[in-house]
Amino acid sequence: MLGTGQMLAGSHLADGLLSTSPLDLVWRGDISSFPSSGLETPRGFKVSPADSYSLLMEARPGISGEWACYHDRNSYYWAFVAGKKEEEAGLYAVRRGVAVNGTTGEIEDHPAVQAVQPPSVM
Repeated sequence: MLGTGQMLAGSHLADGLLSTSPLDLVWRGDISSFPSSGLETPRGFKVSPADSYSLLMEARPGISGEWACYHDRNSYYWAFVAGKKEEEAGLYAVRRGVAVNGTTGEIEDHPAVQAVQPPSVM
């Protein structure tokens, strides 16, 4: 299991699915208990983890449950991760979560979702 500050990029699940940027866990827990201070802002970011949380809550009022926040070199990635292992949670956050740009604070839903064509049936 990965802890705070450990990288996901070397896992088998991450191979080929993440950008070349390492993905670090910022925080995981009940979204209502997110700490308002004490989390380090990643190098090069202007948006703190607390600010990214505030932006998420503005964009998604009323969310609840177990959430996680990850970051790479550019963005924070937030996702509902109840029942997911750390490796799955990180990938899920990048692929299906809410991204908050670490410099501008701009929010993007489902940042890495790619269109998937269903298999053709002959």
